[in-house]
Amino acid sequence: MMSSLKTTSICRSAVVGSIALLSLPALAGTPQAMTMVPNNADAVVVIPDLGELISDMNVVNTMLGDAGSMEVTMMTSVVRGMPGLNLDGSAAVVLDISEHAFDNMDAVVLVPVSSFADLSQGREAVDGLVELPMGGDSVFLRDLGDGYAAMSNDTSVLSAFVPASHTMDQAKAMLGTAGNRAASSNDLMMYLNLEAIRPMLDASVEEMEAQIPMIEMMAGADAAQGFNSFMDMYKTAIKDGHAAVSGLSFDPQKGFAFDFGMQFKEGSKSASKFNNDGNAGAYFDRVPAMDFFYAQAFDLRGEGIQSMLTGYMDMVKDMNATEMMKGMDFAGMMKSFQGGSMVMGTTNIMGMTGLMSNTVMYSEGGDAENTLEMVRDMYNSMGEVEQQGVSIKSSFDDEPQDINGIQAYAHSMTINVDQAAMGGAAGFGAPDPAMIMQMVYGPSRGPAGYAAEAGDGMVFTFSQNPELLKSAVDAADGKNTMMSNKGIAAAASMLPDNRVMEAYVGIDHILNSVGPMLMMFGVVPEFEPVDGLTPLAFGATADGGGMMIRTVMPLETIQTIMEMIPQDMMGGGNDWDDDDDMSF
Repeated sequence: MMSSLKTTSICRSAVVGSIALLSLPALAGTPQAMTMVPNNADAVVVIPDLGELISDMNVVNTMLGDAGSMEVTMMTSVVRGMPGLNLDGSAAVVLDISEHAFDNMDAVVLVPVSSFADLSQGREAVDGLVELPMGGDSVFLRDLGDGYAAMSNDTSVLSAFVPASHTMDQAKAMLGTAGNRAASSNDLMMYLNLEAIRPMLDASVEEMEAQIPMIEMMAGADAAQGFNSFMDMYKTAIKDGHAAVSGLSFDPQKGFAFDFGMQFKEGSKSASKFNNDGNAGAYFDRVPAMDFFYAQAFDLRGEGIQSMLTGYMDMVKDMNATEMMKGMDFAGMMKSFQGGSMVMGTTNIMGMTGLMSNTVMYSEGGDAENTLEMVRDMYNSMGEVEQQGVSIKSSFDDEPQDINGIQAYAHSMTINVDQAAMGGAAGFGAPDPAMIMQMVYGPSRGPAGYAAEAGDGMVFTFSQNPELLKSAVDAADGKNTMMSNKGIAAAASMLPDNRVMEAYVGIDHILNSVGPMLMMFGVVPEFEPVDGLTPLAFGATADGGGMMIRTVMPLETIQTIMEMIPQDMMGGGNDWDDDDDMSF
């Protein structure tokens, strides 16, 4: 009986999770079901609105047409028809994973009810539990009061379950800032209690550290040192961690969203680094409006972020085998780059002009003169490097030159990689490094452009193009900027607020650039230019003692990509379920 529920509950969780991707946005606020979740629960899967989920399962199943399932329709009809169920409430699945490590987990489902008597269909309780036949099996119900029933098919697990009696404020505090973001903006949320599963986490540290000698033997001391540094960060994170959270949501007008977050224990060293306000998107008002492959903005002014990034870059510096970073003042560099944005504008990929040749960056923080000096020092510290099949030559002007009335400093970096360093000689499977560098940067085979004071900071271009420089300087003063981009605005509306970083991928412009080439090589049968697709979007917060990263995939954009993929590349439309007997 128990194995039946455990297996069934996991399968149902997977189904519900998939369907939850295709549900309308959840109601804002901490779900009521969380007030019943014990503090020592290992993990919790939360559905903020049960009735909404059931309705949307039917809607999505209908949208799927022939690919839909009659079983889904039957299941939702059964659930909707259950007497005493409160379809306006939130539900939760409380999981015990400490002993089972996600395999055959114990589970108790917290079900919102309007009438327990109706839900149990008048059956008498035995030792506080009501047996309810469900097809060939039975589940057991227990009245928890306060509008909730607990459900399981393991009587011992159900009897031993002790619900909490949190207030909404206490439930909100348990979730933390990251958890409440996930709970209030998703259709399905998972909360992983790191304190409850600490023995599992400690065991994972021991297992990972046991691999260090093998890493050193196979990849060398530098790789082992890098892994050691990663392990230091991992151990700090799990030591200070309160909870890991994730979420899934879908809006039929906008698209999919996926969240991952981490909440740290109040008063911990890690929590102190995640109390940063952010307004990254404002920096798009400092870069020129253009069609783009990729656009990013960042707000690094927070003390916690400054501390984290400085520490990370110092760690990278200590691991630097080529000594290219020797003497760099990363703390000073962080103060000089506290906010800004970057746009990788569209280019002619087939013309080999360089993917980065239409790239502009704006940064501010500290003073412009100091920033210039630091960038110059960085270039000079690299100078000419000859190391392990890689040679780098860099330069940065000491004095500005007049470029169309703009006082700008030319900079360049040429990167040459020995073919042997790429794994073999030309013509024997290894890529041609020179061609790769030209594809990325154009004829300069490295980032080469201009730097100039503008706006409240500095602008940098990645090609020595006077017109690009002028548009960058104008945008730094607020003229014709990316702030007017409607695609970015639409995607940003689905990201969390208080963002310290956000990024956008211009799928329509990427498709229009590579589509003709894919058609020429026969990858796709035909290609029609697309226009006005909402970009893929990423956003990150670092406040309230926690962090949250959200990924947004607009529905129309996904559909456009899928329509480009030939049927035979998608399995020819065959349903694996049609082949019950598969031999190999």
